[in-house]
Amino acid sequence: MSLLVAALIAVSAVLGLSTAPVSAAPPARLVTNPCERLNAGEVQYPTNGVDRVTFATAKSYGDIEVLITGCVNTGAGYVQEWQNTGFAGRSGFAPPGKMWQNTLYSPSGSFSFTEALGRENPGTALEYHTINRKSRWGGEPGPTYNQYFEGKDGGADENLWFYLQQGDYEQAAVINWNREPDMPTVQGASFAIFLHAGNSPTVGCISTDLNTVTRLLQSATPGDRIVMGVEPAVFTKGTKPTPAPQGDDSGKPSSTQPALTQPSVGILAAAVGAFAVLTGAYVIIRRRKRD
Repeated sequence: MSLLVAALIAVSAVLGLSTAPVSAAPPARLVTNPCERLNAGEVQYPTNGVDRVTFATAKSYGDIEVLITGCVNTGAGYVQEWQNTGFAGRSGFAPPGKMWQNTLYSPSGSFSFTEALGRENPGTALEYHTINRKSRWGGEPGPTYNQYFEGKDGGADENLWFYLQQGDYEQAAVINWNREPDMPTVQGASFAIFLHAGNSPTVGCISTDLNTVTRLLQSATPGDRIVMGVEPAVFTKGTKPTPAPQGDDSGKPSSTQPALTQPSVGILAAAVGAFAVLTGAYVIIRRRKRD
């Protein structure tokens, strides 16, 4: 065996390195399901401990496609009841301070459900308005602003009968943005914000398919909440990771590589010095043999 090879083996022995790979620790996987994130304390808006919380979230400001998730508290935590896709307003979710009438934004925050409306009560515990030809939602300044009423259309009032015929208000849950019991009503701060059928972009509501809206109404009780907005505003960055399964999401084994600790760095420096001395000795011996 040559002196050079012996030196290499000596370096390996000093460092305690093995030719066998060392498995890296499995990476942490952040919780991504809204119900799990609610359990993990990663929801930034209050939910008041209610039994059912619905999430409507978009990836970023300006996105109008949303993920809608229904969560129920089983006593041991929130679990997902259902999940579907849908749409927000044509401008996406409102950044802070930007929610106003005719901006085509959907509001961001946590809001309660206390009322619903549509063609026929599907069996909800919410106060239900059966839409008829005189049904309106107030948009004119005054006491009916952002309230259900029946009567003559004032111009800015929303004709609920018309949107029922279009399929949008076949069933709808009223989101208590800019209205009691969640907040005082401010004239001009937008009205008629619903979660409704139709599954198409809106002027401020959340829209999904009829079956999803009906299911929500049938299980809803007054005070249930909807949390809505862009993911970075709704959720924290994930301070409570959960263990990941072995391997990454692609199904491939985790990468392997040896890791050097701080003491190993000092040992490596000493070994490199020893190797240099041995190499110098080897060169001198070779020269003497030639002489």
